[in-house]
Amino acid sequence: MKKFFLSLAVFVMALCANAQTNQYFWYNGNLMMGNPIAQIDSVTFGDGESVDTLHILLPRTIIKVVHDTTYIIVHDTVCPNLIPEGALAGEFSVSATKKVRFSKGNLQYQASTGTWRFAENQWDYVGNASLGNVYENDVKSNNALISSTYSGWIDLFGHSTANTYYGVSTSMNNSNYSGDFVDWGTNPISNGGNQANLWRTFSKSEWEYMCSSRINASQKIAKATVGGVCGLVVLPDEWTCPATLTFNANMSNWNANVYSSSDWQKMQTAGAIFFPATGYRNGTTIEECQTDGHIWTNGTYHAWFNQTSMYPQSRDLYSGRSVRLVQDVE
Repeated sequence: MKKFFLSLAVFVMALCANAQTNQYFWYNGNLMMGNPIAQIDSVTFGDGESVDTLHILLPRTIIKVVHDTTYIIVHDTVCPNLIPEGALAGEFSVSATKKVRFSKGNLQYQASTGTWRFAENQWDYVGNASLGNVYENDVKSNNALISSTYSGWIDLFGHSTANTYYGVSTSMNNSNYSGDFVDWGTNPISNGGNQANLWRTFSKSEWEYMCSSRINASQKIAKATVGGVCGLVVLPDEWTCPATLTFNANMSNWNANVYSSSDWQKMQTAGAIFFPATGYRNGTTIEECQTDGHIWTNGTYHAWFNQTSMYPQSRDLYSGRSVRLVQDVE
């Protein structure tokens, strides 16, 4: 009978979802290492089987086989920084002393259930009936149908949260739009940890620092088309371009960088972020989809870009614009 002893520390390490993972298996009485796997699936060890599969974490681990007993000794259970639910891996300096991670997609809201979530993909945006690309139960969502009971998803929000349905104003009269700003991140995000106050909106100065002032900032930003959607790519502080792909720091053409959805998954894994050109909402009219991007800061400014330009703008707070939340890197 084969015996198997596994240090408790390995189980502690199993909680670290981003730690290195390797596959081990028995062959001719020996524990062999196979190809890396994406995550821990199971631990199996059966009597009388010629090959048993063992999935374990292996940072600083010694494997020792003595007769039919396998000893696994873990010397260090320190895990890499955990990536919170809903966050992307890349780290971005937004000041000389602060770094953030971005959410995996733009913020979305369903008024009928009061549910907040992040878009599944970075290039996803709702738009309007003709341009939207977010589906729910085969029904296309539409920012133009905004209401306090709308069962579809929207992703263009008024800036204040003092209105009837949380930063979602249909008013076209600025005098009817008032109230102090309350951060969207105070809400539980269903696929972003689902607890209040886990996220926040970035500031104008943080956006400017990331895009203009951090080390090699001008070489880490470009226009692009991802999965057929025009937008802005920003690279993390530490960057290695995936093999077979290229990145051109060109700010004057949506076609400066063209990535398929599968190409973008490689870019995203390497830490890159993408802001789709979502347009904006003026009352119930959706304008500038795929020609301009508008992303709210926590002040009166929003980060604006089109195919040839980019700078913060101050605009009427009642107009609906995109929200992309961040978390501080501890």
